[in-house]
Amino acid sequence: MTQQLAPTRAESLTPAPSARFSLPAAGGLPFLATALTGRIPSSMIQLGLLMFVASSGLGVGLGGVTVAAVGIGTAVGAPLVGRSVDRWGPLPVVVVATLVQVTGLLAVLEATQRDAAMWAVVLCAGVVGAANPQVGSIARSRWSHLGRRSGGPDLVHRAMGYEVAADEVGFIVGPVAAGLLVALLGPVPALWVLIGLAVLGQGAFAVYLWTDRADWPRHRTTASGERHARARLRLAPLVAPMLACLAVGAAFGSTQTALTAVNTLRGTEELTGLLYACVGLGSAIASLWITRLVRGGNIAVRVIAGGAAVLAGALGLTTLPGAWGAAAFALVLGAGAGTLLVSSYARAEQVAPPQLVASTMSLLATALVLGLSAGAATSGALAGTVEHAFWPAAAAGVIGICAGVGLRTRGRRTRS
Repeated sequence: MTQQLAPTRAESLTPAPSARFSLPAAGGLPFLATALTGRIPSSMIQLGLLMFVASSGLGVGLGGVTVAAVGIGTAVGAPLVGRSVDRWGPLPVVVVATLVQVTGLLAVLEATQRDAAMWAVVLCAGVVGAANPQVGSIARSRWSHLGRRSGGPDLVHRAMGYEVAADEVGFIVGPVAAGLLVALLGPVPALWVLIGLAVLGQGAFAVYLWTDRADWPRHRTTASGERHARARLRLAPLVAPMLACLAVGAAFGSTQTALTAVNTLRGTEELTGLLYACVGLGSAIASLWITRLVRGGNIAVRVIAGGAAVLAGALGLTTLPGAWGAAAFALVLGAGAGTLLVSSYARAEQVAPPQLVASTMSLLATALVLGLSAGAATSGALAGTVEHAFWPAAAAGVIGICAGVGLRTRGRRTRS
């Protein structure tokens, strides 16, 4: 056993430059491709179910409650999915979660077709959210494993930036695709297509996990296995990263709702999607370039800067500028959000026990979902005075700054 492990240890001390700095070389194109396509179906589900329920004659009100149920289910299920991945590995969890999610979608279809009680539709939607396989969290845990094995922190930082950009692709493409499906095909055929995409996209990721199963960390009943069994996730170092993700979610939810209110008032509803896409574009650009422009550096400073950018963009939007001005401020807000996400995920990866990386990433995903719901709900309540609808996004920027200050204070205490 020692002779077999020695070359691996030697290789980890001298990683090849391509493996350290090139994501395709380190992770492989099949991993990049399937992890990207595997997360898109889940990004389509909320708007897809909203439009499906509303277009089925059940009303926008029930559609909104259905979306809320998906969000709550996701927040509850994400930590359980992450913990299951750390305990049993990603392959069985993705397969089981996909089967449960597809069953939940079929149950929503059946409940609406049979005029079931409202609570049945909402309950099925909650199951769909809880069964989200958390492909993004699994992918991040994979990058963490590769970085720890090769000794390349730059690889992990670059990977976290790429993962945020991949999430943004899902956030942009998913809702647009869901809306087009319902508009072009009608509610029932669109839901069948969504079910098929979930099977194909998440199934492709499961196939990759099967082919690469020997290279994932394995938990054995040795002394190291006993340490894994006793490993506990310490929440104290994760408070600031989770707070940063909560702020990003709140900024996203608030901005989306507020832009909808403003453009509805102006009669320019067609601009809502384009302007909100600028938020995703700014986040994607920042997440891809932040680790290139700022090699190493102080994560706390980056979090503070990201929170400040979110605050600046939100305050600019409160002035209710024209389309071009709103696009510019949305880009600034998105760049701050991307910086916050990359930095918080990188910090969480640093402090996570190697055996519990998926659990850690799922906690951050939960904070993001909760922030999204809170931001959307608060801005919706303030939308009567449209300029006030952006104030929750501004508050999210302040929360992001506080998260960075918390990271900086904790870092000083650790060093002392």
